[in-house]
Amino acid sequence: MNNIAISVEEVGMTFVSGKRKTEVFDNISFNVNKKELLCIVGPSGCGKSTLLRIMLSLIEPSKGKVSISPQMDKESIAYIQQQPFLLPWRTLIQNAVLGVELKNDLNSETIKRVKNLIEEYGLKGFEDYLPFELSGGMKHRAEIVRVLGSRAKLLFCDEPFTALDFVTRLDLNTRFKGMTKNYGVTTVFITHNIEEAIFLGDRIIVLGKKPAEIVSTHTVKLSIGSEDAVKCRQSPEFADLFIKIWEDLRA
Repeated sequence: MNNIAISVEEVGMTFVSGKRKTEVFDNISFNVNKKELLCIVGPSGCGKSTLLRIMLSLIEPSKGKVSISPQMDKESIAYIQQQPFLLPWRTLIQNAVLGVELKNDLNSETIKRVKNLIEEYGLKGFEDYLPFELSGGMKHRAEIVRVLGSRAKLLFCDEPFTALDFVTRLDLNTRFKGMTKNYGVTTVFITHNIEEAIFLGDRIIVLGKKPAEIVSTHTVKLSIGSEDAVKCRQSPEFADLFIKIWEDLRA
């Protein structure tokens, strides 16, 4: 049985503006396995977000191709950007059920599922609040609830927690990993934060500077705190892997 959810084959991207050509990357190839959480790390400007948009079919690559498993139909794909996208005129719960609403699947069962997620994500009591009344962390949690509530099978994340304070980010990392694993969501997560990638990722792909190439790939195995973004730092593998990735990026 084929376990591959996404196949990226010799993808290259060159932007052309007049006589100027900017090669972002060339011959990028890798697979993402079903139910895997794959993190892609690289320096700013190396093309991480461009690669993600190519995988989402938002832009066409200059060469190569991306194949997504037929089991991952368009309705099962979700995208979380750097800034949470909540409709300002809808309450938290109205935003949270938007995913199932757009699928014409809004009923008592799906509403109950979303309400359970709201409670699990620490948002109970804020269901009737509008987005301007919520903190940044609460907005991010509401967006994740919407994605999970819609039963997304494939999730693309473009540095969604970058703007958050350190404590909130660690809390959301723990909740995010736990929920994506519980729901079996295949996830591609872009970040420039090495520590975040080590905690979240089953595997980590490291991209170099532009024109980027895959510098290294690491499988993550933590012996301590693999489900907790704080406790995982006690794992000896955490420090070793941090140094390896840091050296990869510097090289």
